[in-house]
Amino acid sequence: MQQKYTLTVADVEINVVSDESPEAVEALVSIVDRKMREILQKSRTCPKTEAAILCSLDYCSEKIRAQRKIKAIESKLAMTEASLDELIEENEALKRELAELKKNNW
Repeated sequence: MQQKYTLTVADVEINVVSDESPEAVEALVSIVDRKMREILQKSRTCPKTEAAILCSLDYCSEKIRAQRKIKAIESKLAMTEASLDELIEENEALKRELAELKKNNW
């Protein structure tokens, strides 16, 4: 259920509506506030709007890197699953061959 929140990030108050829990919203606000303050502290002449854009760009960049890593991991997983399927098939064939050998020689 959507709730309205009044948030303060880098001393800027903003109203938002979210489906997230109050705890999740607070955690997010804390992260963004910390990042904004870091940016503002490094460049005291940087306006808050620019700091907000820099903060957004930084998190978007992190998201893109994470998505690339996920794709790479998914690709490796698919290859591993294919190899596993091949090994399972080979194992089953060897079991049948062994059973046939036992049947014929013993």
